[in-house]
Amino acid sequence: MNIILTAIGSMSALCAIEHLHKAGHLVIGCDIYPKEWHYEASLCDVFEQAPLATSETYVPFLLKLAEENNVKYIFPLTDLEIDKLNKYRTIFEEKGICLCMPSEDTLAIARNKYALHCKFKDDDMVKSVPTYTSGDDLSDLSYPCIAKPRGGRSSEGLVYVQNAEQLKNYLNDTSYIFQEIIKGNVCTIDYVRNSHDHTSFCVPREELLRTKNGAGTTVRVFHDASLEALVEHIGETLNINGAVNMEFICHDGFYYLIDINPRFSAGIAFSCRTGYDFVNAHLACFCGEVIPNKIKFNERLDVKYFVESNI
Repeated sequence: MNIILTAIGSMSALCAIEHLHKAGHLVIGCDIYPKEWHYEASLCDVFEQAPLATSETYVPFLLKLAEENNVKYIFPLTDLEIDKLNKYRTIFEEKGICLCMPSEDTLAIARNKYALHCKFKDDDMVKSVPTYTSGDDLSDLSYPCIAKPRGGRSSEGLVYVQNAEQLKNYLNDTSYIFQEIIKGNVCTIDYVRNSHDHTSFCVPREELLRTKNGAGTTVRVFHDASLEALVEHIGETLNINGAVNMEFICHDGFYYLIDINPRFSAGIAFSCRTGYDFVNAHLACFCGEVIPNKIKFNERLDVKYFVESNI
């Protein structure tokens, strides 16, 4: 099977390429930067430099790349590309090309932090961080708080607001939401679900060291039956199909849902190291196959490291 991977310079790309190759698939990669700039590009069977996802030429570029390489499945690896492609689903469907990403209904919630809060604020199983918009009564908002775009990606636009006076700088921007700060350990869960037969699997990890944009570099993979049940409940509620990533803050023994990333996480390789192939399980969700059975895995500490390489 021939599969397009977008943004092959992203942190999840290497894991995706390796697992697709192990399953016998051909990988057609693309990225906005030249082939010489990314090690991952040298691993692709075909590579093409892509225009920006925000440009008018991006969708025609992908359609042409798919046609030239007999591609029926596309894995978008970044939120920006998912947001763009979500608007053009029909065009790809008409060409017989499957965009391997959550449904439009799921994305309407996962890619809108305020919609995500509203979806679960009255759900007894899901603890949600108190969240407000500029149109809400903000008298109960405690400081310092966080202001961030409701459709933000990788902590873009996130600011810490110290007081009500500083908050005024953001009240006229309806794209912003305001959240109380919940202190605790960040837990990330890679989760895959087949919406056709409701089978699923997840791997939780506590992120001990993170990059500034929220990618874990040192993590503890662990088991927690209550957290895994919570993730499955959220997946069923949103009817998630494919692999996504959920983020929680563990505070006073409770897990607070803070984000759902509708794609592979930057640390998907940590979860695949347990022995579960999230990459090809993701593909199975879109091509009418069953995902692998759940596996048992050991709790472990993993560290990501980078190696310099001449291409």
